Amino acid sequence: MAIFSWLLPVAILWQQSALVYQRMSNGAEIVAYVCPQVPYSVASLFVKTGSAFDPPNREGTAHLLEHLLPIQPHDGTTLQIFIERQGALLVPETGRDFMAFHLKTLNQNFEQVLPFLSQLAGDLKVDLQVVEREKRLMWLETLALYENSLWLMKTILESKLFDGTSYAHPPTGWLETIESLSLDDAIQFHKKHFFAPNMAFIAVVCEEKALAALREFAQRLPMVSKVSAESASLSARDVLSQLEELLRRRLIRFRDAFWGIGWRIKFEPKEKVAIDALVTYLRQSFLPSLFGQIGVVREWNLVANQVKGEMALTLVAHLSPQTEIVENRLFGALEHLAQKGLTEKDLSWLKRFLNFQCYRLFNEPSILACELGIAWAIWDDPTIVERYGKAIENLRAKDISQIAARLLSTRPIVVTVRK
Repeated sequence: MAIFSWLLPVAILWQQSALVYQRMSNGAEIVAYVCPQVPYSVASLFVKTGSAFDPPNREGTAHLLEHLLPIQPHDGTTLQIFIERQGALLVPETGRDFMAFHLKTLNQNFEQVLPFLSQLAGDLKVDLQVVEREKRLMWLETLALYENSLWLMKTILESKLFDGTSYAHPPTGWLETIESLSLDDAIQFHKKHFFAPNMAFIAVVCEEKALAALREFAQRLPMVSKVSAESASLSARDVLSQLEELLRRRLIRFRDAFWGIGWRIKFEPKEKVAIDALVTYLRQSFLPSLFGQIGVVREWNLVANQVKGEMALTLVAHLSPQTEIVENRLFGALEHLAQKGLTEKDLSWLKRFLNFQCYRLFNEPSILACELGIAWAIWDDPTIVERYGKAIENLRAKDISQIAARLLSTRPIVVTVRK
């Protein structure tokens, strides 16, 4: 019990804060925590659109727009640099189901810099030279990812798991599609998706009066899309064979292999804690022990990516030599979890670990705002975050067993790349 004593002041602090949720008359939403003790304030402009909405054969359009919006000209420099000169930081982000622009600032500067965040919803104004420069930067960023063998394996698995859907390509876009993107692609994407009912201000602030400024600027967001709806992206490009060839060339020894396994399962918000617990158990306890015992794994990574109503769980590894023992032991562990569940000791450890994560969540405004925004964008329910601590308290071994059983009943995708 003593291990949680230092969390008590934090719990009391956040019990004094309430989640404010409001929909404006134009359809824009405000989701905010007001807490006098926060060390700095955050306001994030979230949009319910992301790489899954890239036009066909224009994978990377959302990523390009993310690059261009903050560097629009403003007062002799770019908007991003101007904001930095005001003592704030603007950090953009693109996911599959959302785009976000996080504004971090000292509490006393919040109302001064907030108006600049709302400018991102205005018309996109950059010149063609800037577009080409940013495309080159995007290409280099993506090339760096292509140099990461485990990222390539995860990307191959997710592409196969989401085959035939708009989630089949990574948020960066394919390296092969970036060069063909244009300023008009970014402008049309912006006009289509950046309108009030598709947007929200997600904030963590120190005082109530900051909410008035949020309401004022949320009300100014454009009410309707300026572009008619189009079908989402379904990639017609065969890039997976190219990625596999890249991996094959990186294998030095004949018996080495890159191996990966992935599941795509449906889940509901109430199951998030159980899924987090299972992933934590595999990542922190079972897999390090397994790989240490069999001694054939050079490097590995386990990733759980959520999209609307679903999750892709991928495990990738560089094996030397390639062996079936990893796959067999993994299924054995899932079967044990499904049938016998975790011990009380393991469940208690998992709850402590998740509680520490929850503590970090509610003590880092930027992380809290991001999690609220993702819950809003993917689930239309930011209160998931508020209920997370209670969900940890109520977590049972049976809940984790049910997720393990669902993985066992779902046919996985397995990929092996050898020389």
